[in-house]
Amino acid sequence: MLDFIKEYLPIAESLFVILGVAFVVVQIRQQAKIANADHDRQRKQATIDYYNSLLSSSYQFLDDIGGRKLDLSSVNSDKKLRKSVIRYLSRLERLSVGIATDVYDFEILYLMSGRLLIKKYRQFEDYINEVRIDKDAPMLYKEFELLAEKLEKYKEKYPKLTADEITKVAQPTSFRRRTRR
Repeated sequence: MLDFIKEYLPIAESLFVILGVAFVVVQIRQQAKIANADHDRQRKQATIDYYNSLLSSSYQFLDDIGGRKLDLSSVNSDKKLRKSVIRYLSRLERLSVGIATDVYDFEILYLMSGRLLIKKYRQFEDYINEVRIDKDAPMLYKEFELLAEKLEKYKEKYPKLTADEITKVAQPTSFRRRTRR
C-alpha cells in the first residue's frame, strides 16, 4: 500500500496543482467580469451626473438663447446672448469629448437627451459654421458636431430604443405586450 501511495503521490500532487491553477483562472475571470460591470455602471452614472449638472448649470444660458435658430450676426449683436452661446456650446463640447473618449456612455446619453442634442445642434449649426470661418478655426465645436451626427445615425437605426432593450432586461412576455401597444 505504501508503494502504491509513493507511486501515485506525484500524480495526485500534479493533479491538485492543475486544479488549483484552474480555480485561480476561473476566479480571475469572474473578478475581471465584475470589475468591468462595475466600471460600466460607473461610466453610465457619470454620464447621468454630468448631463444633470449641465442642465442645472445651463438653465440661464438656455433662457437667454431660447428656441431661435442662431447665426453669427444675431449672436454677436447681443453681448449677453454671445456669452451664453459660447458658454453653453463649450459645455456641450466637453460632453461630446467625454462621449468620444468613452468617459461617458453614448447609449445612456442617447436615451436621456439624444433627440434634444440633435435639435440643439441644428439650432446652433449656422452659428458654428460661421464662427469657424470667422475665427479660421475649422475644428471649433467639432466634437459636438460629430456627436450630433452619431446621435442622428443611432436614432435612424434604433428609432424606438428603450433602456430595457439596451440593458437586455428580461421581462415577462405578457408585460412586454402590454407596454408596447
